[in-house]
Amino acid sequence: MASYFAVDIGGTQVKWANVDDTYALHERGRIGTDFSSQDELIDAVVALAQPWLKQSRGVALSVPGTVRTNDPTGTVIGGGALDYMDGCALGRRVSQACGLPVAVTNDGKSCALGEYAMGALMGSSVGVVIAIGTGLGGGIVADGHVLSGAHGFAGEFSFVPTDYAPGLDVESMAARGLGWSSLRDIVCKEKGLSPSERQATDGHMVFQWINDGDAAARRGLTAYARRFAMLLFSLQAIVDPDVFAIGGGISAQDALIEAIRQQVDEQYEPWPLKQLPKPHVVRALHGNDANLLGATYELRRHLEVGPT
Repeated sequence: MASYFAVDIGGTQVKWANVDDTYALHERGRIGTDFSSQDELIDAVVALAQPWLKQSRGVALSVPGTVRTNDPTGTVIGGGALDYMDGCALGRRVSQACGLPVAVTNDGKSCALGEYAMGALMGSSVGVVIAIGTGLGGGIVADGHVLSGAHGFAGEFSFVPTDYAPGLDVESMAARGLGWSSLRDIVCKEKGLSPSERQATDGHMVFQWINDGDAAARRGLTAYARRFAMLLFSLQAIVDPDVFAIGGGISAQDALIEAIRQQVDEQYEPWPLKQLPKPHVVRALHGNDANLLGATYELRRHLEVGPT
């Protein structure tokens, strides 16, 4: 059975695994992203891959930042939290060092492809993953191909406005209005907590209140879910997916998924123009493994048909 070496480069950790043709993850591990330069990160990736090169068909990399379609060098644009990676021809450099084909895929798009390969998007003609974190990551998969767009920027949901009145303003973007800290801030406001108390509040505390039936916390969750539902209706009209899979750490909370579904239902029920399909919301299945699986899916596609 063929083997692929997959690496998910994140802002705090680099995760790796050997992945087989059935997308089963075998040997795996992680190291801290304690690097300050392109060379340091590339040396670390190559060192991780070295013991497995003889049995691997290629190296699959999931990275923060934009990666343009059809770029044979796998150059990273921006690099997210790893801003020193901006302009790095990561695919070419790792391929030269390892002597194997390398596919480089944006982390949000890797997540979506992972859910398509073996998760919540399996069998969909068009599927969307939205991962709730500091902002909103994710991607769009259509007929088994991730939608990259003309500039490699499709699926960057953090940049979708949630309030049109201020114009193009950072504070009005989904990154600020729908990231996990927005839920925290809304809940803390409902509870009347001070700014210092809000900063000391983490996701575990927020959902402890919600799951314990705290009325103020549940009002905050409802308000957040209503905002999220409106984003889904906007994307439904633009992309028209079969399914939205919600990911990110807080997606493990049943209360969140239930609240989003309830708000979708409540907004849709009185809506007269039913030609707009109601968004179908599920939980993403693979959590942190989705990026490894999706990067592998894209590598296999490159090996079979070449970059497209």
